[in-house]
This record gives sequence, C-alpha cells and structure tokens, in this order.
Amino acid sequence: MERFFWHFRAAVQERAAIHEVRSEVHDEIGTGGKRFSARQRELVDWQQRDFVPAIGGIVGGCSSIALMRRLGVMAKSPRFMIVVPALPFYIVPYQVFYYAREAEFLVEMMREDKSSKFAQKLRASFEAGCSKKASAVMEELEAGSEID
Repeated sequence: MERFFWHFRAAVQERAAIHEVRSEVHDEIGTGGKRFSARQRELVDWQQRDFVPAIGGIVGGCSSIALMRRLGVMAKSPRFMIVVPALPFYIVPYQVFYYAREAEFLVEMMREDKSSKFAQKLRASFEAGCSKKASAVMEELEAGSEID
C-alpha cells in the first residue's frame, strides 16, 4: 500500500514531468513501438490490460449506492436517480487508481536506462520536465537496480 501512495504522490507532485514521459510513450505506441525493449513491451501490455482503476471505480460506485440506500438518501426520488450522486464515487476512485498505476507504469518504463536507448530518452524527457531538483522519482530511478 505504501508503494501505491508513493506512485500517487509522484503522479501529483511531478505531473508535468510525468506528462512529458506519457507523451513520449504514447507517441512511440502510435508508431508501432519498435524502439521498446522486450520488458517495455511487457509493461505496455500490462498497462493496457490493467483493470484496477475500473474495479476501484465500480467498488466505489456500488458501495456508495448501497450506503445511500441504507441511509435513505433520495428515498422519495425515482430509483434510478440514486445513480446521479453515485457518479462521483465512481469517478474519483477510478482517477486515483488510474494516475497511480500510470505513474508506476511510466517509472518502470524509465528504469532500464543503461540498456535501452528509449528508456534513456524517457528519463531525459522526465528530467527536462521536472520542476524540482530533488525529485522522488529520480531518486528512485538512481537507487533502483537495473532490470534485465
């Protein structure tokens, strides 16, 4: 759980730099992903199949509907109207999980910078977009071991 909060904090605090890396990765995916290493291709596949944000949103939305029904919120309204206030309880958890998981994906895409030229380019893009010198993501990348 600590890693989840670390990734979410990185996604919020360093969003400009994360946006630069996201743009590079999406551009490369759009051109076919020929510059990806084998591990980066696996990461892209993992990220595209990631159901955690959707499940988090569904759990948040459904549990809010159950709680609102139990508390009698909108009891005199038509039954389908309970969905209207439940939408934020779906959207907010979905967005939190989405940005945390995307930050995890992008940090892992930058991790193998010694063996992959594309990872070096991603890291350079991150450094260019990073607004502060003491970046938690940069510390993580420098402290992390090279993954083969």
